[in-house]
Amino acid sequence: MKAVLAKRVDSGTADLSELRDLAAAAGYEVVGELTQTRKEDTAHHFGQGKVTELAELVARTDAGTVIIDNEVGPYQMFNIGRILPGETEVLDRFTLILTIFGQRAQTRKAQLQVELAELRYELPRASAKTSLAKRDERPGFMGLGEYDESREQDIKAQIASIKRELDSIAEKEAQRRAERRDSGFDLVALAGYTNAGKSTLLRQLAAELDVDENAEKHPDLDDVAESQDMLFTTLGTTTRRAELERREVLLTDTVGFIADLPHWLVESFESTLDSVYRADLVLLVVDASESVQEMREKLVTSHDTLHERNEAPILTVFNKTDLLSAAELADKQAALSTLAPNPIAVSGKTGENIDTLRARVEAELPDWEHERLLVPMADDTMSFVSWLYDHAHVETESYEGDQVLLEFDARPAIVEQARAKAAALTPVESA
Repeated sequence: MKAVLAKRVDSGTADLSELRDLAAAAGYEVVGELTQTRKEDTAHHFGQGKVTELAELVARTDAGTVIIDNEVGPYQMFNIGRILPGETEVLDRFTLILTIFGQRAQTRKAQLQVELAELRYELPRASAKTSLAKRDERPGFMGLGEYDESREQDIKAQIASIKRELDSIAEKEAQRRAERRDSGFDLVALAGYTNAGKSTLLRQLAAELDVDENAEKHPDLDDVAESQDMLFTTLGTTTRRAELERREVLLTDTVGFIADLPHWLVESFESTLDSVYRADLVLLVVDASESVQEMREKLVTSHDTLHERNEAPILTVFNKTDLLSAAELADKQAALSTLAPNPIAVSGKTGENIDTLRARVEAELPDWEHERLLVPMADDTMSFVSWLYDHAHVETESYEGDQVLLEFDARPAIVEQARAKAAALTPVESA
């Protein structure tokens, strides 16, 4: 599929680099580009002369699609389409992103979230599409379709239905998170912009453990996380076990952030982002090979997204250090110290500093409680001791006559469970 890219900015120079990556991720071959610096034209978004130039570029390159790296109103989209040749498809930035999401959605939850985003995008345009379709002699022009007066109500009803199903899925996932914590796991989420290297970093952190050995206990854990140089490779979530020095964690990689996403689109993926919002620790992964300005903009946007609902502390990880010198890294750390205090620098590709990252993760996780229990020898005592080793870090296990002394560190909830289990042990009566 051949596509021409276009972008307008109020001032400065338009940058099409991210749109190129998005177009490639959607399967388009970029055959032409056009930019303009001027205030937005209410009728055509671009100046009308620039739209004519765009039409000539489309004809010259035999492109079937124009992708505009701006949010274009339905009337503007209609007016642009009338000037372009033939049945040229016109997409704005957000319809392109939704196209990519739709291509990558594999699970029921992902598919529902994509559908919800599409409906939220369409809702404010429904009435405009109705009038535009009536005005044009081609009812299906640019995908406008034929809209009747009930279309807006239909969209609202579909949104409500999808939200109910997503709420049901969210409840089950919240229950699963509680069960994982009750099993002694800390939950760590990887967040950050797409292509920051989160999936590669996940593989490094969890590479030493075979997830399959615990598949019966946690059947939803995945031992494969894709790592490709492509936007939105990870649309759903991938979770793997990792063992730290004293604690076991579940690491979850989620959909990558991307610049200039509207609030309605972020909200549509709230169910997926809950893996980040409800974690015990968030690793905010940043591509350290980018410019300071790019890193700053992405850090600001990431913090805005996370701080809205996030409950966990954030540890910033500067990734891809193999692509820059120590001096360059030091300069960037100094320049971004306000946004990223005390970050840790690693290379997910080479494994450099991964052990230090593991130590920092353990240090940043919520504190465990220390407990000392003296339990009687009973029929179920050894089963309790085995359970404790599975759910806590046991420091002392000593046998004193008909009692067992256990000293351990664990999550507060595990400590409470251990106390209850210990209190329920009935001593074996001597003959």
